[in-house]
Amino acid sequence: MKGLVAEMAKRAVRLVSGENIACVCCGAELFSDKYFCERCLDSLPFNAGYICDKCGRAIADDYPVCPECKAHMPDFTTARSAFVYSGEIVRLIKEFKTGEKYLADAFADRMFPILLSQFRGVDMLAFVPMTQSAEKARGYNQAELLANVLSQRCGIPLERELLVKTRETAEQKDLSAAERAKNLQGSIRVHERAVCRGKNIVLIDDVMTTGATASVAAKAILRAGALRVYVLTVASVPERSQNI
Repeated sequence: MKGLVAEMAKRAVRLVSGENIACVCCGAELFSDKYFCERCLDSLPFNAGYICDKCGRAIADDYPVCPECKAHMPDFTTARSAFVYSGEIVRLIKEFKTGEKYLADAFADRMFPILLSQFRGVDMLAFVPMTQSAEKARGYNQAELLANVLSQRCGIPLERELLVKTRETAEQKDLSAAERAKNLQGSIRVHERAVCRGKNIVLIDDVMTTGATASVAAKAILRAGALRVYVLTVASVPERSQNI
């Protein structure tokens, strides 16, 4: 509740002061508490159509779970995303990963309502980790930036050291299910098991591609004693049969 009040106060200050803000998508001048202009908002691929009940990705028709989850059910409880990974969102996420850290606020603004409405009894937030070398090379972990903004807004504590990535892994998108499992095996572990025991945890990341990384992270957290692990991302890759 405190986080929500603080966020409302922050937005009120921006409105009253007439702070000069630009649309993060097209650069158009804004004098509001928004991050996108109306034209860009109308064109963005919101994940608002049919979605898989399990992984939350956009699907072609109204059926319970996508073929990928049906074949290999993920270990997380449910996952949701604000956008479909297509169009301008692809460009913005690439910019977010290459220095444009301010985009964390814009993305979190769209993730925030999902966090409040879709996941029940949340005790803490966590994020998908990077290896130390990868994070040092980039200068930051974009998932941690998102989680930090969301934690400040909703008042749910962020456990920064819950997960550790022990080694680099290959890109998942072109691997078979068996290859993904082998690629990720043992790559993520829980740092302090007692922290998550009996807790409902939301795992934050930028993009869900295959869902395998989130599943491995969730499995580690559940094995450490968590009750539920939800996943929230900026965007998710749609069902493969779709042309979005």
